[in-house]
Amino acid sequence: MRVAIIAMTSGLERCPMNFYDVIVIGAGPAGATLGYELGCRGLTVLIIEKEKLPRYKPCAGGITRRAASLLNFNISSIIEGTAYGARITYQLSDECTKRQKEPLLYTVMRSKFDHFLVQKAQEAGAIVSDGVRANHIQITDSAVEVMTSVGPFTAKIVAGADGAKGMVAKNVGLTADVEYGLAIEQEVYVAANKLTDWDSLVWLDIGHIPGGYGWVFPKNDHLSVGVGGPIHYSKRLKPYLERLLHTLGDYQVASSTGHLMPVRKRGMAIQRGNALLLGDAAGLVHPLTGEGIYYAIRSAQLAAPVIASTLQNTTIDLRDYEQAVDAQLMPSIESGRVLSDLFTRSPRFYFNLMKGDDRIWSYACDALLGGGPIYA
Repeated sequence: MRVAIIAMTSGLERCPMNFYDVIVIGAGPAGATLGYELGCRGLTVLIIEKEKLPRYKPCAGGITRRAASLLNFNISSIIEGTAYGARITYQLSDECTKRQKEPLLYTVMRSKFDHFLVQKAQEAGAIVSDGVRANHIQITDSAVEVMTSVGPFTAKIVAGADGAKGMVAKNVGLTADVEYGLAIEQEVYVAANKLTDWDSLVWLDIGHIPGGYGWVFPKNDHLSVGVGGPIHYSKRLKPYLERLLHTLGDYQVASSTGHLMPVRKRGMAIQRGNALLLGDAAGLVHPLTGEGIYYAIRSAQLAAPVIASTLQNTTIDLRDYEQAVDAQLMPSIESGRVLSDLFTRSPRFYFNLMKGDDRIWSYACDALLGGGPIYA
């Protein structure tokens, strides 16, 4: 395995060559994982990230068991907390608390988590250029030229891991029909005794917005508080978030952000010519939970062997990647869409069902979050 840890400073110092096997746009979980997977296969990879790393990323920061199980290295050093249960409320009033012996999910700060994955990609040989904006791509039959704020770079393949409405999808003409949800979130500080109330628990509120929910995820020294739902309910999200925050008592806002949650439909192209899309850029987000990290990591793992294989041929063909996504990821997303539709019609019914039967709770956890514990 080649090791090339490049200092992430500025300018062309971080880009010692201008031609690569693959250029990855975006250094989130999808882009970093692809860099790691391809680097382990001996390919030359450049990851371009517009922000300086580590950078803040709007996200509740929940890593499900199934997402953690995908990684072949330990992430316990960056885990902020482990949730073994959830406080579930219906319209911020009627409530129940469900606990289990195995971890429900792990909470992380995305700045630390993403940077950790980027460092793993560097250890595998990927070159990372942060603080560099990719502005445009030009695709020919044999190569892809990426125009950036520090000059052009060329590769045989470009991978768009640049999020919802990313530049790669726009330039290549992909994901035009993707559906969008919207989430808004604040990182807030509360009194120490209030913070301990959330030890090993997350809070989920349902029934306030059709097809949406609110959440409180505890971190080491603060809470991540947010709400999300279909984009056509966007005007209702801010008042909902304010009501959710009001229940916490005194708090101090550290940051406030929003982000789109794209959901792909089967048959929507996520590759064309020498380009492919990963994670959020490909619309790979669970319609019910809004989880994207699992799909980001797994889509990169599905893309890597296809890329490595097609680079051995005279013609680039990435259709096998799209077929792998359809076969391995879309069934979960499609079942999530069905569950979301059912849940939207009768949220009170499903709340009562889960409140009264622990088996329903356990089944939902296994179906949506994955199997046994990773880091107990």
